[in-house]
Amino acid sequence: MILTGLEVEQVRRFGDPARLAGLGPGLNLLAAPNESGKSTLLAALRAVFLLPHGSKSRPIAELLPYGGRGAPRIAVDFLCDGTAWRLEKRFFGRPFAELVGDGVTLRGDEAESRLHALIGVEAGKRGAEALGLLNALWVGQGQSLVQPDFSDPARSTLRACLEADLGAMTGGEAAQKILARVQADLSVLLDGRGNPKGRYRAAIEGEQAAAAELARLDSRRQVLEDDLEAMEALRRRLAHEDDADRREAERAALAEARRHRDRLRDHDNRRREALALRDHAAGRLSAARQDAARRAEWQREGAAQAARLDELTAALDAARAAHAQARAAHAARFAALQDADARRQAARRLLDRAAGRVERTRLAQERRAAAAARDRLDQAAQSVTRAAARLAACTIDERSMAAIRAADHALLAVRAASQAQATVLDVAFEPGGQGRILLDGRVLADGRTELTDSAVLRVAGIGTLRIEPASHGRETLRADQAAAEAALRERLHEAGCADLAAAEAAMAERRQAELAFQTARSVLGGLLAEAGREPATALAEATRRVAELDARIARHAAQAGEDGDAGAAADDGDPAAALETARQAMQAAEDRHAAAQQALFAPDETLRRAEADTARLDAEARAARDAAGRLVHDLAAARAVEPDDALAQRLATEQDALRQAEHAVLRIEETRPEGTEALADAAIQRLDRIIQDGQSRLTALRQDMAAREARIRAAEGDGLDERMAAQERLRDSHAAERAACTREVAVLRCLRDAVGTAERAATERYLAPLSRAIQPALAALFPRAVASLDPDFAVSGLTRRIDEPFAALSDGTREQIAVLVRLGLAELLQARGRPAMLVLDDALTYADTGRLHRMFDILTDAATRMQVLVLTCRTELFTPLGARPLAIEPVTGESVTGEPVARPPE
Repeated sequence: MILTGLEVEQVRRFGDPARLAGLGPGLNLLAAPNESGKSTLLAALRAVFLLPHGSKSRPIAELLPYGGRGAPRIAVDFLCDGTAWRLEKRFFGRPFAELVGDGVTLRGDEAESRLHALIGVEAGKRGAEALGLLNALWVGQGQSLVQPDFSDPARSTLRACLEADLGAMTGGEAAQKILARVQADLSVLLDGRGNPKGRYRAAIEGEQAAAAELARLDSRRQVLEDDLEAMEALRRRLAHEDDADRREAERAALAEARRHRDRLRDHDNRRREALALRDHAAGRLSAARQDAARRAEWQREGAAQAARLDELTAALDAARAAHAQARAAHAARFAALQDADARRQAARRLLDRAAGRVERTRLAQERRAAAAARDRLDQAAQSVTRAAARLAACTIDERSMAAIRAADHALLAVRAASQAQATVLDVAFEPGGQGRILLDGRVLADGRTELTDSAVLRVAGIGTLRIEPASHGRETLRADQAAAEAALRERLHEAGCADLAAAEAAMAERRQAELAFQTARSVLGGLLAEAGREPATALAEATRRVAELDARIARHAAQAGEDGDAGAAADDGDPAAALETARQAMQAAEDRHAAAQQALFAPDETLRRAEADTARLDAEARAARDAAGRLVHDLAAARAVEPDDALAQRLATEQDALRQAEHAVLRIEETRPEGTEALADAAIQRLDRIIQDGQSRLTALRQDMAAREARIRAAEGDGLDERMAAQERLRDSHAAERAACTREVAVLRCLRDAVGTAERAATERYLAPLSRAIQPALAALFPRAVASLDPDFAVSGLTRRIDEPFAALSDGTREQIAVLVRLGLAELLQARGRPAMLVLDDALTYADTGRLHRMFDILTDAATRMQVLVLTCRTELFTPLGARPLAIEPVTGESVTGEPVARPPE
């Protein structure tokens, strides 16, 4: 069977006529986006072949055009056994069907009947789809995930293809008659669910009723025997309950139990007191041990700090030696640089005078702004001073001490960094030269001077030299040092201490207070204390800044006065213009000096590293000495409060007290009476209850004896043994009937199973052609895999390395197997000369790239024997299929009604 044309009109989205163009033998592919009508075309194909033209079932109602009005029309051209046919149907409105081919034209029900005979299907009931194997080969969207569900006509078609020798295999009609007779005989004894009925059920129920009655009679006889034994036991218990000596012994036991409980209570009170004394002694001993351990830890830390200090001292000596060597080398190179520097001094003096005038003007403005800021800060400082007076009682704590130490370490680090980048001025005066050179207004002495800021060198009778350090980030270092100093002063001010030593002393006193507080807390429970602090103001920094500006203004004024008449003429005119002229002159001198200065840069870096190492090691040594001093101070303060001898004596005393308390507890434990107070109370309650319930027990025993005597007399006159013998005979007769029915059922089932086994074996053999049809494609997709089929023609499992049930396979594998099963069915129909055509709508959804391409190969091979139509929206993935491309095109001309047909909207 080969589909060659398909046209639709008034079908869902296809209001105007449209056709599926390009159909032909072999592999056909319609690749189009979603909502383009692919599934609609498959629904139309099923409707025209499988649904009667007069049907108004749900599938036909779903074909109505959007809007609900219209009459769906479908026409299809196909080849069947080499004969060309055209089928056209219209649903709703004026339904009709027409089949044209082989020289005949059939309409209505005749056309439907001939169509069913051509494609091998049977008409459905009440306008439903025709039933047959072709339904399973046209796979709609989403149906490829499951195996086909065959209708009875579809199974008949498969059996017709497979069971040519089925009758010979199963015994033919004789076997069917035997099975019918066996089933009829079984239906007399068993119902539809396999449960007994009729005489079989009556025998079982009679046997059960007789056995139940026999068990009831036996139970009554057992009750009689139990009553006789119980009467003897009741007589013994009654004699025991009436014993006066026993009751007196019970009262004596109750009194002794009460005395034992009193002894237990007294022992528990004494034990609790001893345990409290022991816990108190243990707490005091723990506090003493903590004090001793703390002192030992301080001593160990002091020794470690001393060793660290020795190491740092040795390293510092080595660093100083290296620094001296670097400084000597720097001095030699600096002497060479001085020779080149002398050539630019005249230009520098002129530049310095011009820059001094500009600087004095700027400093005056900056001083006025700083004085205004200081006045504002003065008012804030007075407010802070008044607030600090209220906090005078607050003590220093670990946090504020840590902040002071951090500020001190930060200041040391900043100073070390500043010193490491300082410019070194080495001076060696000749005889009579002392006192003739001033540095920033002070007499310069022999030796080495470190300059971290701009400096003015005045040589009497010669002139003035301005020294600008070549360090990088000088302003940043100066600001960092000022900030570190201000931070340290602020932390000391917050703690109420004048300097770092005073803070350490106050901290040692606080530690002693904390140690005393911890000792008291460990023994008595203790209390916690909290301390607050208030930040200091920045008044000192503002005042220092104003003073610094005053000093710098004074230095510049002094310098201007020292220059005197020599610079009077130069000071006339605009300071900025004079500065620009001096800078141009200086630039020429700087260019000549650059070559000599370049030789000094690399050695300067070596000297800076040596100075930085020296400063760092010196700071670490001071920190180590401070730490060792703190430990010594803490240890001395602790010994001042309690000497080591006194602490050792207290430790020994507390140990003796704990041993005595523990011995007291042991002595009390040794004298503990046996048992517990709860057991003693239970014994008292038990004995008291026994005494109180004695009379009630006597009354109950007498009543029980009377009741049992009455039951014994009644049972002895009832004839239990004769009645039990009669029930045994009735039970045996029903058991014989039940055994006969059981044997008959077993024989019938054995016969039915034997015939069924032979039929299943035959079924497995006649399924072999279908399995062989599926196996080549299955092996191409899953190498060395074998599929197992059940009698309903479905794959029940897959055998690869292990047996895998079909339900346990992945979605992609199950979908691929379901497609292969339909392909095998089509191959089987094709081989038996029956019409077959495979249609797949959006199948192979879960296939990976490798399996998808292998499925393409399988479909391509199958297309050489049958027509295959693939509908998909995944154009890129299905391009490698290499199939004949199809397209949905509008149909021009006239419709069936003769009216003009418009092109469908784009």
